[in-house]
Amino acid sequence: MSTDQKGMNQSGYLKPPHYKNSAGDERTVGYEFEFTGIEIAEVARLVKDLYSGNIEKISTYEIEVQNTEFGTFKMELDAQLLRDKKYEKLLKTMGIDVDDIKDKDGKEEKLMEMAATIVPYEIVTPPIPISKMDVIDRLVEKLKEKKVKGTGSSILYAFGMHINPEVPSSDIVSILNHLKAYVLMDPWIRNQSDINMSRRITPFIDPYSEDYIRYILNPTYSPDIKTLIKDYFEHDNSRNRALDLLPLFMHLDEKSTSSMIDEELTSARPTYHYRLPNCSFEKKEWTPALEWNRWVEVERLANDEGQLNQLSLDWLKLSRDTMIGFDSKWVKKIDDRVKNNG
Repeated sequence: MSTDQKGMNQSGYLKPPHYKNSAGDERTVGYEFEFTGIEIAEVARLVKDLYSGNIEKISTYEIEVQNTEFGTFKMELDAQLLRDKKYEKLLKTMGIDVDDIKDKDGKEEKLMEMAATIVPYEIVTPPIPISKMDVIDRLVEKLKEKKVKGTGSSILYAFGMHINPEVPSSDIVSILNHLKAYVLMDPWIRNQSDINMSRRITPFIDPYSEDYIRYILNPTYSPDIKTLIKDYFEHDNSRNRALDLLPLFMHLDEKSTSSMIDEELTSARPTYHYRLPNCSFEKKEWTPALEWNRWVEVERLANDEGQLNQLSLDWLKLSRDTMIGFDSKWVKKIDDRVKNNG
């Protein structure tokens, strides 16, 4: 796969400033797609046709395609929600009492059918080398051909696409720089991405609070990893942020992180869990590359410490001096930066 002078491969994926991890290996990226309108068994067959491997049914709600050329693809209907019986409360809010289902033997299948109207199916890809990310386009195009329903298909569909880029370094300076870069870029990304209303009104992709942003952008803030984790939770952050750091924190310091959370949905992995993008299968022009390239702008800023420090000071000053219109002024400033650096 060739790359042009701007660092974009032929499929339109920008190359990040750090192509390799701290061990010298090529970085990997995992994707998660949420959608409905197709059975997960059919998705599994589609994945197998594309990437080889063998299909294994894990449970009523989970199927894996194992031993593909890239690893294991997982397909599920919010398995955690269903395994923990949380779906019963969810369905009751819609006037559906699961106790009224007469066919007890087929109960799980009926529940899955009902829950699928509001709970998305999900494909979780294995970690894929950055140089081969365009193989995901084959999957996206096949799902579009199947007319799967994405974020914009219904006002009820708060579906997202998550990107899990392997961290280029676990060093605290690198992590803090990426966090700072993200909070500075977040208003611009939201503006560019046209985040669907159904997703904006949910808590799943909340922005970081101004108090927390101000706290971490302060030039004197220089935490170690334990302090960064402690401060993160003391500012009421959770996994429901557009950039979720909990998987990375669990990887770096499981003991400290576990002591501060009650939920069981967080697994340890050396990645940034970027949750903001829509999953717009219903749009012909939509591709994962559009969303990946916005993330690369975050990595570019994180890699430019001079600009990062200056923009941090600019944000602190503008937020202090501006009573009205801060967001629009800041979005324009970031937009100018991206265009000038493009």
